[in-house]
Amino acid sequence: MAERKLDLRRRYDLTADIYDGRYTSIQWEKYEVVKKYLPKRAARILDLGCGTGMFLRELARRGKLVVGIDSSAKMLGIARKRTCGASLVCADADHLPFNDRRFDVVVSVTLLQNVPEPVATMKEIARVLKSGGVAIVTSLKHKHSPEKLADWASSVGLKPIIAEEISDSEDIICVASLKSCGP
Repeated sequence: MAERKLDLRRRYDLTADIYDGRYTSIQWEKYEVVKKYLPKRAARILDLGCGTGMFLRELARRGKLVVGIDSSAKMLGIARKRTCGASLVCADADHLPFNDRRFDVVVSVTLLQNVPEPVATMKEIARVLKSGGVAIVTSLKHKHSPEKLADWASSVGLKPIIAEEISDSEDIICVASLKSCGP
């Protein structure tokens, strides 16, 4: 598992300089769908797997505090140029450096298919999400199904609201909220 994560980090470090040229249009198609489910305003937003930070400006329009996480230092170096006040942290998606219940929104676009144990990543998303918060997660449809994303969300205490294919996209999406933690 650790070797797979290191390989992935190396791959993204090596392709960081060409990533935007190769993926901007396809990523923005996904971001446009994600935007439909984002609240107009939120105190704290986490972009998990933010890559080169393409989505940070939009998130900064909606969040008082925006944090971008990625395991690739080179991707974060590019993101730093467009942060719009977002904080950037180099970290593992399965071991987030935040206390429980810190974020109102967690967005993760096209990350889940790259992690060795998607349930572990979903568990971290649920851990850092505030009660009543929303998680918006996409993954490649040739790797996972909407039903699988919904099952994973449910298994970690999230309540799936939507789990479906994104029309005319390579991705699926799951929007979920954190189930009530008590009375």
